[in-house]
Amino acid sequence: MQLRKMFSGILTAAVSFTAVLCIGQNRSDNPVRVSAAEEPVKIMALGDSITDGYFGTDGYRKYFYHNMTEMGHDIDMVGAKDYSGWNPSYTDSNGVTFEYDGDHSGYSGYAIQYMTGTETRQGLLETVQSTDMIKKCDPDIVLLQIGTNDILSNYNEGIIDRLENLVNVILEDMNDSDDVVFVSTIPYMDVLMVYDWFWSYGEVKSDNSQEDFAKIVHGYVDSYNDQIKQMVTEMQTQGKPVKFADINSVIDPSTDLQDGIHPNETGYQKMGTYWSNLVDDYLSTEPETTTEETTSADKYKKGDVNTDGEINVSDLIVLQKYLLKKGGILPEQTYYADMDNNNMLNIFDSIQLKRLLILNE
Repeated sequence: MQLRKMFSGILTAAVSFTAVLCIGQNRSDNPVRVSAAEEPVKIMALGDSITDGYFGTDGYRKYFYHNMTEMGHDIDMVGAKDYSGWNPSYTDSNGVTFEYDGDHSGYSGYAIQYMTGTETRQGLLETVQSTDMIKKCDPDIVLLQIGTNDILSNYNEGIIDRLENLVNVILEDMNDSDDVVFVSTIPYMDVLMVYDWFWSYGEVKSDNSQEDFAKIVHGYVDSYNDQIKQMVTEMQTQGKPVKFADINSVIDPSTDLQDGIHPNETGYQKMGTYWSNLVDDYLSTEPETTTEETTSADKYKKGDVNTDGEINVSDLIVLQKYLLKKGGILPEQTYYADMDNNNMLNIFDSIQLKRLLILNE
């Protein structure tokens, strides 16, 4: 399914699974551009209690769904947690009542992976693996936000390595070449409001004033968020379908938090707006394609995978390593590796490159 376009359509059947229910009915009643030939975009909201919607009815997800349908997108929220076919409704602060698709995979209190020590935290990694939710729900887009509980419980060491491992596990289970994972930063916490929650920091907490300790915790959040951005960039250079999201940029801890950790409705609404604008931009941007008007110079470059100005066996090696998941291809190299111009890299591109090398010999 080609993701980067405006989707419309009606999902005519709900799919259920015996181990994990992944009921992802399309519940949009927006009649714009309906076409039975197209399918809705399946989106999974994945994360901890902020994704689940703690201190709010379904958190940001209701606003996200409502905004996306208002923009004309036909989306199907999927996840291991479902509403069994009924449509939740919500009345916002402006008195507008709307229905939304509440299916999701948000887990209150979860860390990136199972942790025990200062506090025992169940892990999102283990839940993704044990439920097989990615393969069963088959999302086109995953909105991932996780790590707040790791920092809350002082599990800062190795946090980005655990996140990268989780993202790789998700990517391994995604089925289509144009599926994508958006990896988000986490919001700041109002440390002074929930100062007692940070008992796991021990001497780091007791040896500092409350104000200084708050700065230390914010430093951990800054470090983690910076590492997320760097991780996404590095994974993109490896040819992995990941995108960066920055929820921290829209949440003001002084006004948008209910209890110092979880957003209030204002915060959740900001999150829903941010996510919907981000995904709308992604879906509405057509990928670059080649046409019959491709210049002879461009045609020559097809096959120059490593973009060194020559087409030889080293280009084939780079492509084959990428297909075997043993190496990466830079985003700008994808065009030259896509031998059959179908906007995806697979064994057929390797075959055509081999033929080109034989002809050039």
